[in-house]
Amino acid sequence: MSTILARLDAWLSHLTERRVAAGVAVAVFAIVLFLPAFVSLPLTDRDEARYAQASRQMAETGDLIDIRLGAGPRYNKPVGIYWLQSAAVWITGESREMWVYRLPSLISAVAASVLTYLIALSLMGGRVALLAGLLMASTLTLGAEARIAKTDATLLATILLAMWPLGKLYMTGTLARPGLFWVALGVSMLIKGPIGVMVAGSALGVLSILRRDIGWIAPLGPKSGAAIFVAIVLPWYLAITFVSGWAFWEAALIDDFLSKIGEGQESHGAPPGSYLLGVWFTFWPAAILLPLGLRYGWHYRKEPAVIFCLAWVVPSWIVFELTATKLLHYVLPLYPALAILTAAGWLQLSQAPGRALRIGAALVLAIAIVFVAAPLVFTLRFGGWPGLYWILGTLILVGGALVFWSAFRAGLKYATACAGGLLSIGAMTAVLSSLARFEPLWPANALAAMISQMPCPAPRVFSIGYHEASLIFATSSWPAFTSADVTVAEASASGCAIVYVEARHAQEFQDALGTAVPVEIGRFDGFNMGRAEEISVVAWGFIQDG
Repeated sequence: MSTILARLDAWLSHLTERRVAAGVAVAVFAIVLFLPAFVSLPLTDRDEARYAQASRQMAETGDLIDIRLGAGPRYNKPVGIYWLQSAAVWITGESREMWVYRLPSLISAVAASVLTYLIALSLMGGRVALLAGLLMASTLTLGAEARIAKTDATLLATILLAMWPLGKLYMTGTLARPGLFWVALGVSMLIKGPIGVMVAGSALGVLSILRRDIGWIAPLGPKSGAAIFVAIVLPWYLAITFVSGWAFWEAALIDDFLSKIGEGQESHGAPPGSYLLGVWFTFWPAAILLPLGLRYGWHYRKEPAVIFCLAWVVPSWIVFELTATKLLHYVLPLYPALAILTAAGWLQLSQAPGRALRIGAALVLAIAIVFVAAPLVFTLRFGGWPGLYWILGTLILVGGALVFWSAFRAGLKYATACAGGLLSIGAMTAVLSSLARFEPLWPANALAAMISQMPCPAPRVFSIGYHEASLIFATSSWPAFTSADVTVAEASASGCAIVYVEARHAQEFQDALGTAVPVEIGRFDGFNMGRAEEISVVAWGFIQDG
């Protein structure tokens, strides 16, 4: 094995001298890592289901301004991701397959890996750049976002598209295409509001303070650039204000954005410092080498390239830590800078890792146990077994750990990063590929399948208690999410209807029945990811005699 790893390392080291080939290698590496479970993973609650269903409705109606989810509005995020997902539907001609809605995320995640390479190339040269691109592609957070149809992978790509020219400007003082920076910020504003502006703007501000000079940004063309930014952003924001009045701003700015700052939204609150603890999991397996990156960043903190990376990470990280609502992927836009520092720190190590470094690496490598144990414990809890994909993923994880350790101890820089890719594939296969086939985890699919047991071809669909957007996507007709009294009245009058009743609303449903006598169609017992709790749902059929 050592001979093969040494040859791989030498080949990749030689590849660093060929920029196009190295960039292509990063892209291929990323695609290979992101594809497992990309198609097989069912629609996940809650965010992915909401984005996918709203995009599906946009694609079907052709309304590119208003965002609708079911019969109501979906105004907590701007329109950009819905445009991209709707475009994927139009291009493929397929609106019911989830992988179609995930295409923008997959493409963006691959682009983010390549952009990490390009930014590192501008900052530290080809050797660091190739390694940084490989490390970024292997991180579990980016891998997860590549497989989910929501905003974060695309937001990351737009932020990196802005940081690329900014890094070039900071390192050289010149810039050939300043418009790219403003276009990227404008698109990011349409994807997820001001997050991209905050990350790039805080980095620019810190760099200006450290230089005691604002004039260095003149090549960006702030006046003409601001006009480009406004031209991209303003039309849709004006249009949605005209269509919705102030409803969009109330939902997006007050209910979503500002509420996340002050309090933990949807039980996602956590104290400051949570991201510092979580990074060892979310940046894994690159996190195994992260201590080297942190040491490098401290030791060379006065070097321009390191200053740029630190200005990119530190101010935004502080903002995210102080924000009450915390989700592990929020700090993803800062991970490329960590990948660049980690790559530089690992390459700087001129000898085999010492005892202390090996112990630290072994401890972080042992996090792999979590990815083996979690699906096993979860499936056993529901009386199941994780299956063959879990066994395959576990074998890949074990094999990847052995290869990683061999390359790491030998100090093989690029072979170690490639072994990290094996760890990433193993973790995703053990967790996502196995759980994708575990039926108790996917309520909407099971409930939608019960419709075929009804005697009529197109029954009306109602749901009491279980109100996840995945149920809208999974059924051919939109389910009505109403109270028990309204549901029973409308279902009884419809002639043929199926009503899903969650266990906590069972008594309310029974009290509303009166003289109605529905027939039990089926029962689902499993887990609702949207609420992170066990659920039990009974399907009742209202069938008119004769």
